Parts: sequence; C-alpha cells; structure tokens
Amino acid sequence: MPRTARALRTTATACLLVPAVVALGACGHAGNARHNGGSAAGAAEEASAEEAALRKEEASEISADQEALAVIESRKREEEAEASAKQTEAKAKARAKKREKAAEEAAKRKEKEAAAKKKREEAAKKAQQQQQQQQQQKKKTATAKQPTTPTTNARKTPPPKKAISAPPTATVPGGSN
Repeated sequence: MPRTARALRTTATACLLVPAVVALGACGHAGNARHNGGSAAGAAEEASAEEAALRKEEASEISADQEALAVIESRKREEEAEASAKQTEAKAKARAKKREKAAEEAAKRKEKEAAAKKKREEAAKKAQQQQQQQQQQKKKTATAKQPTTPTTNARKTPPPKKAISAPPTATVPGGSN
C-alpha cells in the first residue's frame, strides 16, 4: 500500500476513535463515579493499544515494502551489470576483430611489398648484367679497332725554374780573405 494511503487510513482511524472514546467517557460519567474513572482509563488504554497495533502493522508493512524494494533494486543492478558486461564484451570482440583485420591487411601489404622488392632486385640484377655485357662488348670492339702499339705519354715535363736572386752569403768575423 502506498505511503499516502496508509497515512490517510491512520488519520481516519484516529478520527473515528477519538469521538468513540469521548462518547464512552461521557456514558461512564453518567453512572457511578468509581466506574467512571476506570472506564475512561480503560478506553484510553484500549485506544493506545489499538494505536500501537496500527503503528506495528505500519512498521511491518514499511519494512516489507523496503525489503521488496531492496530486492527489486538489487535485481535491477544485476541486470544493469549484466548489460554493461555484455556491452563491454561486445566492444572487446569488435576491437579484437578490428585488430585482426588490420594485422591481415598489414601481412598482405608486406607480402606485396616483398614481391615488388624482389621484382625490383631482379630487374636491377638484369640491368646490371646487361650493362656488364655491353661493357664487355665495347671492350672487345675497342680492342679490335685499335692497333696493339703501346701508347706513350705525350706530355713532357717542363724544365725547372731558375731562382730569382742569388743564394745568401754568410760572413764570419775574424776570417781570412
């Protein structure tokens, strides 16, 4: 039962009990004076007992509602945690697939690069072999065209240069001349 409904019920019960207590008290007053004091006290005790019973009942209802609410909240938290775990797992799987796909693409790219490098190396080797063959053919044709006479150096060495001034002379004191 909602909290407001319980509060209204409690208020209505109290409103009904107060006039009943007053009416009983008035009836007892008309009779014997000894019974009058006893019946008023009994009615008050009865009213407080009923009120205490209502409070206990409300407290038990509140605790039952709180327990039910706690159970519902714990289920909700469990469901949220499971949903979060599933979402995290799905994201992890997606990242793993993405990494795997990137690794496959990288492997394919490396294979293509290796094949292209091998082709370039083979082409360079062929070009080098062809160049060597052409050089050998040029040497063969060059030796066939030229006579076998040894070549002499056409350059002559220039004569040594003359000094501009005479060599220095040294005089010795006390020497003979």
